[in-house]
Amino acid sequence: MWYWYLFFCVIVFNTLAICMKKNLKPIDMYSTVITSLLIQTKVDRWTDRMDWYGFFDRIHVDAPTMLVSLGLYPAASLIMLNFYPYDKSKWHAAGYILIWSIASTFFEWTFLKMGYMYYGNGYHLIYSAFSYPFLFLILFGNLKLVDIILKKSGVGKEK
Repeated sequence: MWYWYLFFCVIVFNTLAICMKKNLKPIDMYSTVITSLLIQTKVDRWTDRMDWYGFFDRIHVDAPTMLVSLGLYPAASLIMLNFYPYDKSKWHAAGYILIWSIASTFFEWTFLKMGYMYYGNGYHLIYSAFSYPFLFLILFGNLKLVDIILKKSGVGKEK
């Protein structure tokens, strides 16, 4: 299997995450990475049990799967939360989440076409499309929770 697309995506996402103008505090970025990895791990373990979808090898976690987990999810989460329209209306926020959900669904479709993902037991791309907004809202909720905790503790008043 050719992994050029995976490597390209990891390099692009991480370059963007590293080079972007940071609108998040370091603790926000840290908590976002940890939360995205936790969500990914829990969702993937649950879907593994149901044999709904997976990456590469059905038997065990391999290096390419780890590259997806550690190379894509954290960087994409940071980029998404960094450019979220925090000071705009709820309609802007909803549109932003919709755009990211569509882009994520398209990205998943490309991984399917490249053979990096598989679906089983009747799973369909539409299920992912409907789940992305909820997963993104969990990330936003976590970010708000971290900010509330920091404000209550008197920490994190500056970037």
